[in-house]
Amino acid sequence: MFRPAVMKKIWIVTLKEFKEEAIKRLHTLGVIHITEYENLEGENIKPLSVDPVLKEASELLRHVNEILEVYEEVRPEPSESFFKRIFNPSPPKKIELGELRDAKKEEVINRAETILREVKGEIDEPLTGYRELEREINELKSSKETLERIKDLEVELKYIGEGTRIHIFPGICPEEALEAIIADLEEVTSSMYYFEKKEVKREEKKKEYACVVACFKEHAEEVLARLRRDEFEKIEVDFKRKPSEEIIDIEERIEGLEKEREGVKKVLAENAGERRDDLLAFRELLRIVEERAEVQRNFGQSERTFVLSGWVPADKVEEVSRVVESISEGLCDVEANPPETEEEDVPVLLRNPRFFRSFELITNLYGTPKYGGIDPTVLLAPTFLLFFGFMLTDAFYGLICLILGILLLRGAGKYNATVKDASIILASAGLVTIVLGALTGGWFGDLFTAKYFDISALNSLIIIDPLRQATLFLGVALLIGLIHLNIGVLVHIFDSKGVKEILGGDLWFLLAQAGLIPLLITRNMHDGFVLNAFSMIGVVFLAISVVLLFYSRKGMFLFGITGFLGDTLSYARLMALGLCTFGIAMAVNALAEMCLGIAFIGYVIGALVFIFGHLLNWAVQVLGSFVHGIRLHYVEFFTKFYKAGGYEYIPYKIKA
Repeated sequence: MFRPAVMKKIWIVTLKEFKEEAIKRLHTLGVIHITEYENLEGENIKPLSVDPVLKEASELLRHVNEILEVYEEVRPEPSESFFKRIFNPSPPKKIELGELRDAKKEEVINRAETILREVKGEIDEPLTGYRELEREINELKSSKETLERIKDLEVELKYIGEGTRIHIFPGICPEEALEAIIADLEEVTSSMYYFEKKEVKREEKKKEYACVVACFKEHAEEVLARLRRDEFEKIEVDFKRKPSEEIIDIEERIEGLEKEREGVKKVLAENAGERRDDLLAFRELLRIVEERAEVQRNFGQSERTFVLSGWVPADKVEEVSRVVESISEGLCDVEANPPETEEEDVPVLLRNPRFFRSFELITNLYGTPKYGGIDPTVLLAPTFLLFFGFMLTDAFYGLICLILGILLLRGAGKYNATVKDASIILASAGLVTIVLGALTGGWFGDLFTAKYFDISALNSLIIIDPLRQATLFLGVALLIGLIHLNIGVLVHIFDSKGVKEILGGDLWFLLAQAGLIPLLITRNMHDGFVLNAFSMIGVVFLAISVVLLFYSRKGMFLFGITGFLGDTLSYARLMALGLCTFGIAMAVNALAEMCLGIAFIGYVIGALVFIFGHLLNWAVQVLGSFVHGIRLHYVEFFTKFYKAGGYEYIPYKIKA
């Protein structure tokens, strides 16, 4: 909490005969962030050669994926609707790896090759037939699409093409090109041509015509060149009968081929039902073998030993040592040390209490903290929830967030870590919004005030009316912002490495406030020794803050003042969005009330306006509260102390 987990650089050296078992056990343990081994000067260590099994595993994995893609095509896994996937998803399919989970890589490869040979023997012939039928069907559909464009032409297609003296060809042209086409035909052929057109019935407004042109062979080349310039599109066909007759024949052939394809597809689907689970299991096993072979690129080796290095959380070092020693029968050397320098690249593992862990999602959106720096998650969580509730400030809107968050948590959140974190954040924000909404009288806007449903128990909870006490509402927002900025400055002071860094930071801002408070308190009081002394203390603090401001900002001191002033005023958005939520909710209520006067259907329209109006307002304001909530942290708060730029700790572990 407040800082990432302490990490140690670990080196493991043991005999090559224990390599495979060590890789397997460390993969299962899943705590080492493995890094590329760097050969130290004077060491007789070379990079470990790539495991030959990597190529075999990758090739087999490719073949397995190809077959699974065929299975998905002929017998897709049952899909769920969007709402079921979000709120009530089925558990992920469990893949049983059986005794092969702990098998040697050679056995996994051999078994995978065997099952692939068996499956290919079963599906190669029907799959070839299935693909051939698909190809024929697609070709026929393409021919049908071509014929559809000229189906209104009552022309025997056997006459189309180049004859002894005459060249006949069909095509499509827009209506506006007809005059130009006729003119060109007249000019090129000296009126020795045949031209027929039929309007193409299309849904588009632009008219098109199917045409057939006949001319002498000696004119054909120039005619085609002219017609292309006139936007005439020549249609290539290779049929004998009229287009409409050929289309009927093609449709019958497609229907027959599709029935035949369905029969072949059924054979493949039956095979998928029998073999899919086995192939899914082998896909996971091959991925594990591939990962274990791939990771060896990072190892070093001598004649009889191999060396790996990486990063481990400090509290896991003993566990890793015990595992390696048990594997190697004590014939190993395990050494773990803290980072040698602050500049060393160390992976970052955030460790926060269970509730706050979900808010790491927001922290990481900004950037992973540097190792040894401040982890702001615990500081971010309560203020983000406060800002969200302050801007949404409607108890019923908060209740919607709470219910939606709980439904997501019990739905997709059970199987998806990101959805789980988001749902916890949303539910927590909804709970805070309910409290702040009740304290500001926001229950679907002014629905429960004297104008509509005057519920005294709810009205008695109000401590600030955002509309009637807008100035006070703004003052509270700015006070919250000032406290938030001060926390950021204090965290920077706490994290500073020395007095010089503290004085060169934003300490002047704290001292300026400490100086202004006595002056503001005593400005309307009568003179007196105690009051004057109190005022002088304020003046001294102000003077010191000015000196520190010049020291830290030098010639840019004015920007230091305007920067903090702008940061503080930026928190006015808390009030602005809170009023916006309340105001739009009031407008929706007023519109719904106006609809009640409509004869016969007034109550129906009023209910629809009320429901959809408030849902739209809720959605827009939730989005605004989230965006502006994280903006106040990223732009105003984090810039005071937070240093991102670290990289995530990714342990070497089984992902299956």
